[in-house]
Amino acid sequence: MKSDSEGHKSSSKIQIHKGKILLKPRSWVNLGYSIANSEKETFFLKNAIPGETVDTVLLKRSGSLFWGVASEIQEVSSERISSDCSIFPRCGGCSYRHVSYQKELEIKKFLLQETLEHFLSKKHIQIPEIEILSGDPNGYRNTAQIQLGFAGNQRLAGFYEEFSHSIVNLPEEGCKNLPQEMNFAFAEFLKQEVKGSKQILKSKTLSFRLEGTKVISYKKKSVSFSENIRIPELKKIVWEIPAGGFSQVNRYLIAPWLEKIFELVPNNQNRILELYCGSGLIAIALKSKTTSWLGYEISSDCVQQAKRNVLLNGISSCDFKTLNLETDWIDSEEVLNSSFWIMNPPRAGLSKKVLQTLIKTSPNGFLYSSCNHSTLVRDLSLFLNKDYKLSNVTLVDFFPRTKHFEVIVKVEKKD
Repeated sequence: MKSDSEGHKSSSKIQIHKGKILLKPRSWVNLGYSIANSEKETFFLKNAIPGETVDTVLLKRSGSLFWGVASEIQEVSSERISSDCSIFPRCGGCSYRHVSYQKELEIKKFLLQETLEHFLSKKHIQIPEIEILSGDPNGYRNTAQIQLGFAGNQRLAGFYEEFSHSIVNLPEEGCKNLPQEMNFAFAEFLKQEVKGSKQILKSKTLSFRLEGTKVISYKKKSVSFSENIRIPELKKIVWEIPAGGFSQVNRYLIAPWLEKIFELVPNNQNRILELYCGSGLIAIALKSKTTSWLGYEISSDCVQQAKRNVLLNGISSCDFKTLNLETDWIDSEEVLNSSFWIMNPPRAGLSKKVLQTLIKTSPNGFLYSSCNHSTLVRDLSLFLNKDYKLSNVTLVDFFPRTKHFEVIVKVEKKD
């Protein structure tokens, strides 16, 4: 695959074909797009494969940057497949249903590799071979939020179009990313509306969460989970999430993700410091790595749930505290007594205060799990120096067929 920089020199005048812009994308770029250039403009294209020639419908403009979707393919790539979803590419939920899942993984690995090299090559940081964790690309989500609306008297229920708040109705068979139980529950909700349910009529969204094989309301009820994971022996762990609380959305990859984290964290740590700890899931899985665990989280509900979750698993030597990591400093004594850090921040990445504390404290190592590889690599570029090495990079495809993926990196001091 060509990198963005390798193909940047090729550009041409805009051609018009049947009233649409005719473009030839040259490379994959982040967020599920391929990129094409004219003499003065840059185009980010959905549903287009590098090397193809496509008729393009433009959706958004910002200066000389344009975003659009390929509506007709004039020259077809051998990598193109027929989409298994009748509303792709109109629906904004998926980005890669025009290529095989294996090809999608190759693209995501390429994009991660390119981002790492762009930020870290100037600092002469050696990048290890990227590992990939993936599972079934269909029916994987354990949460869903369906948008509701009307077009005249017609009920609309589905997901938004790209760069729009126009709702694309889901097909009768439902969404490919949702398990059958969720698609069935969604259909039943709509049947109840036909019978006159005011609850549905007044709602703008339907929010579901999967608990085993049972579909429940996302915001009105806490939910219980259990997984068998090898840490290192096969062990069952259980945890609960408060109503509306965050959980990893891919039901097939929670156990492999935890097992990978367990594999990467060194044994016999005097204390592990976990930032953005959520409801304590990682602590439950990795408690055998240390005699003392301290987690910080902004949500007091999640902190209380984390304390309950460790007790559910017979663990007593974990502590969790409420702290806004964007605005508040971590207690210096607690930081100094922590030999290894685990961080799982939101998409915005680490706060300035966390980064400054990390740089000042210089722990023996840390694990960073992120759903935004751009902010992850940005943070790494600010921290990594001659005393540290990047010892593992793992791409975890929590979000098959979409533009998103998770990344785990391990950083440790050099010998």
